[in-house]
Amino acid sequence: MSKAYVAADGREITEEMIGRWCDAYERGEFPDGERTVGRVVYGRPPLSNEGTAVISIKVPVGMKKAIERKAKAAGVSTSAYARAALSDKLIAVG
Repeated sequence: MSKAYVAADGREITEEMIGRWCDAYERGEFPDGERTVGRVVYGRPPLSNEGTAVISIKVPVGMKKAIERKAKAAGVSTSAYARAALSDKLIAVG
């Protein structure tokens, strides 16, 4: 017997249903009875609902290289790494 899940609308979802959906999506089709609920949105989502602003700072060359290395090791962009570091510091100060 397969495991069943309950969707937010109360509908029971089985592993067999998920398998059929995956097969359809891999063929580039919508599963039977499914439809889109909106338009396709291209690009990455915004960083914030309140908008963004550019902040420009100067750091020693060695620090910049260290940030780039750490970002690469984490699999994120340099900007994403720097944002996370700033966010961590702001949260720590609280």
